[in-house]
Amino acid sequence: MSRPRSSAFPLALLYVLLVVYASLYPFMGWTWPPGHALTSLMRLKWPHWHQNFDIFANLAGYLPLGALVYVAGVRSARRPAMAGGVALLGPALLSYITEVIQNFIPGRVPSLEDWLYNTMGAALGLLLAAALHATGLLDRWQVLRDRWFAGSSGGARVLMLIWPIALLFPTPVPLGLGQF
Repeated sequence: MSRPRSSAFPLALLYVLLVVYASLYPFMGWTWPPGHALTSLMRLKWPHWHQNFDIFANLAGYLPLGALVYVAGVRSARRPAMAGGVALLGPALLSYITEVIQNFIPGRVPSLEDWLYNTMGAALGLLLAAALHATGLLDRWQVLRDRWFAGSSGGARVLMLIWPIALLFPTPVPLGLGQF
């Protein structure tokens, strides 16, 4: 019997989309920063100010991504060291790319500090997931999952997990003109 695919991979992809959305919002007013060459935009600078909320948000924002990428790698029969490398380098690269792109969005301030804390958040998520894997809790979760869900229900589980997000912005009733 083949092992069912993990839900971690599609959840990691959805989380990447969420990170890109949060990093590049408001998606308007894009312009080339005047007086800057591409090479100067590629160098992230340390910010002139420091906010504790930014540190917490960057750590907490990338922690699930590091954990999900690691779990997706391990559950796909990758060696833990390889899964760990991808779980650290992938989010670090994603963070760097989104920080550089923020140069083109007025009102966004890319910084080396954000990249550093995003990478540290992914590293913490990786360490947490590695600890769960080393203690066997991921395997116990797999046994519980096999008992409760059908083997090919990974997509359905992902949809169940993201369904509450759809409730945040409900669509209006088509042709609805009032209460009913």
